Amino acid sequence: MKDFTPTAEQISLHGLGFIQVKLPASRRLHVWHPDLPRRSCYAWSAIHNHRFAFRSTVLIGCQANRRCIVAAAEDGSHDRVSHDGPRSETGGRQSYVAERVNVWPGAIEQHGPGASYIMQPLEYHDTPNDGIVVTLMEKLREGAVHASSLIEHGRAFDQGFDRFQLDADDLWAVVVDALKHSAGVDMAKVLAA
Repeated sequence: MKDFTPTAEQISLHGLGFIQVKLPASRRLHVWHPDLPRRSCYAWSAIHNHRFAFRSTVLIGCQANRRCIVAAAEDGSHDRVSHDGPRSETGGRQSYVAERVNVWPGAIEQHGPGASYIMQPLEYHDTPNDGIVVTLMEKLREGAVHASSLIEHGRAFDQGFDRFQLDADDLWAVVVDALKHSAGVDMAKVLAA
């Protein structure tokens, strides 16, 4: 049986450069901010998928989303890194290279405040955001296969990214700073819905 144990903390840092805040009803507030650290291999490993389907609604800023087509290939340009291992003491999952793949990135979608988009389970994408972006992510249905990231072949995946390098007070300060940009958005109403 696979271990799909979620992150235990209500607020946590993610190696893709955002803060995740757990909300009721399988929802998450995601906050991208230029001051947040990312895993050291981010530039070569931003493309990833999720084991679940989700809807993302933009609350603040402009969410960039680029879907990618991925296919196994013996001499592929990227390695698929499966996040199939147990959680480490730094909060991430131990991961391993599962196969070589080729990647065909699509056009970058731009979603402004109030816009939503849906991602299917195991559909690859990246979110090359610039600046402050806040989204409400709602899980729609869970899958049975662990998520993966793609990394350029020949690069090492950062197994040591520390999700706890900023304490909860520091993370909340970033969230509060991002929410200052919410002109015209009734955040209490959004989060209570």
